[in-house]
Amino acid sequence: MSLNVVSFDAKSARKAEVVERIRDLLERAEAGELVDFSYACAKADGSMITGFTATDDAPRRLAAVSMLEFRLHRMMEGQMENELAPGR
Repeated sequence: MSLNVVSFDAKSARKAEVVERIRDLLERAEAGELVDFSYACAKADGSMITGFTATDDAPRRLAAVSMLEFRLHRMMEGQMENELAPGR
């Protein structure tokens, strides 16, 4: 009997989603639809990358980052409520 070792990437779907989202943003930027950009990324090794384009549109950039932070908090709140729901 011989064993065949096969590697499996459990995060491949997430990687594909990241690549798809970045390609969409690139297309929108090339079309002139996006004029300012901020980003926060989690790397596979656990570290993070953040940055932004230093345009003269700082108020809207800050508003967009604040909106993103709000959305992330709401998502985490929903996850916590699901974990604490009776019967789980």
